[in-house]
Amino acid sequence: MQLTQIELAEKINYSDKAVSKWERGESIPDVSVLLELSKLFGVSIDFLVTEHENKEIAKEQTSYAATIKKRNHILIAAITFVAILIAETIVFIALQGAIPDFWRNVMLCYGLPLPVVSIVAIVFCGLWANRILSFAAVSVLIWTALADAFFIILLCGRSFPLVFVLGIPAEIVAMMSYKIKLLGKNKPERK
Repeated sequence: MQLTQIELAEKINYSDKAVSKWERGESIPDVSVLLELSKLFGVSIDFLVTEHENKEIAKEQTSYAATIKKRNHILIAAITFVAILIAETIVFIALQGAIPDFWRNVMLCYGLPLPVVSIVAIVFCGLWANRILSFAAVSVLIWTALADAFFIILLCGRSFPLVFVLGIPAEIVAMMSYKIKLLGKNKPERK
């Protein structure tokens, strides 16, 4: 984890001299300290007290790094979506002060931006997730865009629910695109 002896000592509330002794093999930490170290490094106590081949250590380090990376991706996505929600709420409050029409403002502030939120989800899925989640995000984009079209028509004083029929061919195209990408990935290699 690229920690110095002082940084590690601070994290576990021990002196850097004790950490230095452990590193040099002059002393052994208590079981309670081993438990803290195992939690800090994301390994078992058994891993800390047994010898390993370099492959085994590399596997543990890779597993730990993957766990941290996944947590960071989830945190970045959560922060982004919370920021979007906060921005929508600020606009909603401003609109309520100017035009106190609750359901209209809910539709404008939380309904109409859903396709944009779906596009953000598509980007995150494309970067970090599997194809199934990416396909689900595309489906959400299709249906939220159609819902927006319906709501805009509704705001104009008309009702046209047949706009949702357009979702069927759009969904078929998305499924076909997903299948083509899936087949392309499984194509046998030429030797």
